[in-house]
Amino acid sequence: MTDKEIPRQAASPGSPGAAGAAAGAGRPTNTSHSTALTTDELATLRAVVGRVIPADDLGPGAAEAGVDVFIDRALAGPNASDLPVYQAGLAALEKAVGTGGFASASPAAMDALLTKAEAGTLDGVPEAFFSLLLEHTRQGMFGDPVYGGNRDFVGWDLIGYPGIKLVWTSDEQEINAHVAPKHISVAKFGGQGW
Repeated sequence: MTDKEIPRQAASPGSPGAAGAAAGAGRPTNTSHSTALTTDELATLRAVVGRVIPADDLGPGAAEAGVDVFIDRALAGPNASDLPVYQAGLAALEKAVGTGGFASASPAAMDALLTKAEAGTLDGVPEAFFSLLLEHTRQGMFGDPVYGGNRDFVGWDLIGYPGIKLVWTSDEQEINAHVAPKHISVAKFGGQGW
């Protein structure tokens, strides 16, 4: 398949892609004062993480959870040494798609390109790119929201994590016990993000 043959798909109403687009509409693309990625790189990253953990009938995915914000903040801070790997990987994905960009490709085309990136067979993608992307996507989806991801605690809700609790009752420690989510971040106790 050539660059010009990659199918494009507009999100239909009610599809996870449409939900993701609606959920992301009107929100800032990055709320940190210092960003590592350009606006275009950030848009590509948002589409990429949205395919790594897509929205589905279980709930929002990584794009809706702000995982792109988490990664961008990390690349401007503690993971700054990974910035060239991300920039090269995102550029290679854009180049492979051609006109229209990665974010406008169909989900099947995005998945095919990410599969090639994971296998190390997509031209221009650094060897470390996909493993870093996967690790950072998981961290942003399920980490404490103070770092920019897990917006509205959607990752914690997805896995049933109730949030930080300093005291657990014996009933809450029982096997199969349901603990109501408290949506408490480390920020409540003075923790700060990057």
